[in-house]
Amino acid sequence: MEKEEKKQYVWWKDPTLWLSVVFIALIAIDQVIKIWADNYFRDHDDIVLIPGVIELCMEYNRGIAFSSFSGASMGWKLVIVIGTALLMGGLTFLFFKLDRRRALLRIAIVFIVAGGVGNLNDRILYRVWDPAMITETPNGVRDMVRLDIIFDFGVCNFADFFIVAGAVMLVLSMLFFDADAVFPMTKKYKALAEEYAEKEERKKAEKAAKKTQENEAVIVAKPQTQETTQEKTEETTQEKTDEENNG
Repeated sequence: MEKEEKKQYVWWKDPTLWLSVVFIALIAIDQVIKIWADNYFRDHDDIVLIPGVIELCMEYNRGIAFSSFSGASMGWKLVIVIGTALLMGGLTFLFFKLDRRRALLRIAIVFIVAGGVGNLNDRILYRVWDPAMITETPNGVRDMVRLDIIFDFGVCNFADFFIVAGAVMLVLSMLFFDADAVFPMTKKYKALAEEYAEKEERKKAEKAAKKTQENEAVIVAKPQTQETTQEKTEETTQEKTDEENNG
């Protein structure tokens, strides 16, 4: 028999490593652009890239998407900040638990978490929940891209773009490009789906076999218990008889 050769770990082929690099790069891109826009637009006018469609400007958002919850109470804003942090933590945990072969789903999580962390950083940095931080110098989540495609999207930032891109990839993976996809489109994910189904069937079979063994053990144990009880009863009866005879 030929021995199966174990695959040797090659660090530069590790997808988790490269996705971690992508994650750091996305956050860096978001933060660098925010710092540039924050400084540039203090002394310069807005930049029109495509008239009526895309414009670079500077706005500060102390709420969430589309400036909603900007006027919310301190308590609600803290709930939003803490909730975002917990959600990002949960998605990060899921990322490391997922099979490395589920590539698109893991990439989607990287983009969503990078965008979430980018905006979370601004919320914590400028303490959006604290009314004392509302000063003459505007601050909050730094938005710099005004989009008016089909309808007005308002002003957003690159972290928002990352979240949207991640959400699109997430939907595509759920529909077509994942082991659990509704309509798996590639041989890779079809094979992976079959592998997962086989594993699930094996688990069910093992569970059923274990339950059967436990039931058989109980059935075997019952007669032994009955015999032991009967023996004890007989011994007790014999002892009483002996005592009466001796008395």
